[in-house]
Amino acid sequence: MVYSKKLSGAENRKRSHAKSEAQAKIISKTAKLQTYFRCPDRQPNQIENEVNNTSKIDHSCTVKEDNLSNPDDLILSNNSSTETSKTKLSTESKEINNTPTPCLSMHEDNSLLKKCIIPENDPANWMKNQETIDYLSINGFNQNLEYNNFHKSKRTYNRIIGGVRHTRFRYLSKSFFVSTLVNGEKIKRTFLVYSESKGSIFCAPCYLFGGTTSFATVGFSDWKKGEEKIKRHENSKNHKLCVIKMKERGEVLNRIDQKLKYQVETEISYWKNVLTRVVAVVKSLSSRGLSFRGDDDHFGSVHNGNFMMSLELIAQFDPFLAQHIEKFGNKGKGSTSYLSFNIYEQFISIMADKVLQQMVKEIKAAKYFSISIDSTPDISHVDQLSFIFRYVQNNGSPVERFLGFLPNSGHKSEELADAVFLVLESHGLDINNCRGQSYDNASNMSGMYTGLQARIKEVNPLATFVSCSAHSLNLVGECAVDCCRNASEFFNLLQNIYKFFSSSTHRWEILQNNLTKTENVSPKKLSDTRWSATSDASISLNKNWNEIINALSFIKNDKSEKSITKSEANGLYLKLDCLETAIMATLWGDILERFNKTSKQLQSVEIDLETVVCLYESLIQYVLDLRSMFDIYEERAINKSGHKTYQKIRKRKRKLTADEKREGEINFEIRDSLRINTYYAIIDNLHSELEKRKFYYDEANKKFNFLFQIIKLSPSEVYKKAEILQNIYTNDLSSSFANECIQFRSYLMSLTENIRPKTVMDICKLIRTEKLQELFPYVDIALRMYLCCPTSNCSAERSFSALKRVKSYLRSRMTDDRLNRLAILSIESILTMNMSFNEIISTFAKQNSRRKL
Repeated sequence: MVYSKKLSGAENRKRSHAKSEAQAKIISKTAKLQTYFRCPDRQPNQIENEVNNTSKIDHSCTVKEDNLSNPDDLILSNNSSTETSKTKLSTESKEINNTPTPCLSMHEDNSLLKKCIIPENDPANWMKNQETIDYLSINGFNQNLEYNNFHKSKRTYNRIIGGVRHTRFRYLSKSFFVSTLVNGEKIKRTFLVYSESKGSIFCAPCYLFGGTTSFATVGFSDWKKGEEKIKRHENSKNHKLCVIKMKERGEVLNRIDQKLKYQVETEISYWKNVLTRVVAVVKSLSSRGLSFRGDDDHFGSVHNGNFMMSLELIAQFDPFLAQHIEKFGNKGKGSTSYLSFNIYEQFISIMADKVLQQMVKEIKAAKYFSISIDSTPDISHVDQLSFIFRYVQNNGSPVERFLGFLPNSGHKSEELADAVFLVLESHGLDINNCRGQSYDNASNMSGMYTGLQARIKEVNPLATFVSCSAHSLNLVGECAVDCCRNASEFFNLLQNIYKFFSSSTHRWEILQNNLTKTENVSPKKLSDTRWSATSDASISLNKNWNEIINALSFIKNDKSEKSITKSEANGLYLKLDCLETAIMATLWGDILERFNKTSKQLQSVEIDLETVVCLYESLIQYVLDLRSMFDIYEERAINKSGHKTYQKIRKRKRKLTADEKREGEINFEIRDSLRINTYYAIIDNLHSELEKRKFYYDEANKKFNFLFQIIKLSPSEVYKKAEILQNIYTNDLSSSFANECIQFRSYLMSLTENIRPKTVMDICKLIRTEKLQELFPYVDIALRMYLCCPTSNCSAERSFSALKRVKSYLRSRMTDDRLNRLAILSIESILTMNMSFNEIISTFAKQNSRRKL
């Protein structure tokens, strides 16, 4: 066996170096392709330089002049010793006076190889052959407008006035090269070209493609009626046909790789159509928080997930996509189909980045913003901190945007503050532009001394804290429930009724059989987080009062039921079928119905602090009115329950001390005890809690309240309040703000009653729609700072619902980056669906381009 000797490292390097030198030598002797073929981006002087540079390289282009009828006679030689070819090429470079150097060209429509001479700038000297027409169609021509006075265009006109001949001279004007439309717009006449030798103008397309007018034959020089005749010529049918011919010829001959270009464009169009359908499916699924992948990634499988299922559904009505799936669907790795999971993951990333960039751009454009955050654990027990930003759009309406989740940020106020500053810094937002913050009533959030709001105020004192108005209203109801025993027992009864019927399908069927006679809804369960669920449960009980009592009565008297079931049904029946419970049901039904509708109004994004104060004030007055309506509720309860007497309650006597007597004790009747210790206790507790929470909203609203009462206040009061606000926001409002408010007050008073704005948002929109920012700039700034201040953190609570849909138990192992992208696309679904297909596909193409620069 013969073994080959292994070369040393030095020998390998020596051979590699010799190989590189040989390749470099060959490349240096090879001419560039662009030297011999025209490119539309090159100018004639560039072609001349390239031909001259080519002649200086140690290779030559030899043209056999014996017989040029055969294209094969064009020989590209790499022999550096051939000097004759250099001489011939340099001789052929100068043929017409000082015209640029000619270039060799091959045309697809010619079978013969011909020499193309670059035409002169003067159209009178153009040679009307195919090569000249091709060159001008591709590269265009010079209009020769660099002449300042057109002195050779001088024409003499004679006119006899009173028997005396007057001679006048007219010249070509540059205004003839511009057409003025009826609406005043000006368009250049690019088809005209000036001939210095004849002092006239030619229409280049008509001159090259066989026009018959003077513009195409001898040149036009009737300057007296120049504008009129030029318009008549450019509107003629023959002229327009010549222009179209020249344009089409230039497009056909514009590139030597026209067929390759067509092939590339066809490929681009094909794959763009495929990606458009893919992007449409990704947008639809992501905007609704649906999953993408299934158990497998094969077309035709029933377990391939929503993405492939949607493509298959579209393919049933789209022959193009059906053919593509049939051809490329299940080819596997190594085959390009743009239908794999990797592709839609890239689109998810691109779309989420674009939505996020748009939101950050809008926040920076609005300048002033507010923040609202809240946290909740997801399905995988990871604590997710939701970030909501509120700002005012260009149209004057406030909007709240979700910027993402931050995992495991901690629950201490110091950790939460670090998370807020980190998010602001990552998006390039300045904390000094923050004008408001809203959280729930947890101590780590709303703590006055060490809470998150206090730590942010240390950095930016102008970041006004407003506790969530909807959450505060829920706390008002919870405090009222816990204030007395009867109220607590009533809501406990609501929950027990739902549990009793829902824990057994047999009992639920008995209840439904009683409900079929009416249009009433089924019993509802209470919720620890949603106070609206309490309202729904109370309304359901009031509507189904008799039906629930009948169902309980049937179960407790049914001998086939278990004794424990009959005992439980009997206990619920006795508690429900009494006058006291009927009073509680009617009272809480009315209170919760008003509280629930007010809470929904407080959760609106477009609500402002003034509306919050008004809603709380209306609830306070409503509760005060209820205090004198005990007799009405008692009468309604008697009609509902059919009982006129109260249940007797066994009273336990309080033990007395050794020296104490019972002489001072007051024993109320059952009715008075219920009215005083239960009814009044609930009403008074609601009133005190509402007053306490309204006070904080009044304080936050006090600085700006003169803006929406500006018409009712006198000019002096407006001036004083404006000065106070300007002293608070010295870096945002100028000293002229007070004077500006006086004029703005006069402007509002000048408006008629039907178009006068009623709310703060209407005032802000009025300034934007009427474009009054320049007249009242600081009023606009003050309104923007006021409207960007949040009144609730309900948007953060809503993001948790999207979190449960996106990160479900089937997708519990999802990464945080993917969770954020899908959450942004789902929560901000309006922005997601408004994105352009072309923009997304273009970004995808740039990211996946494998071309090396």
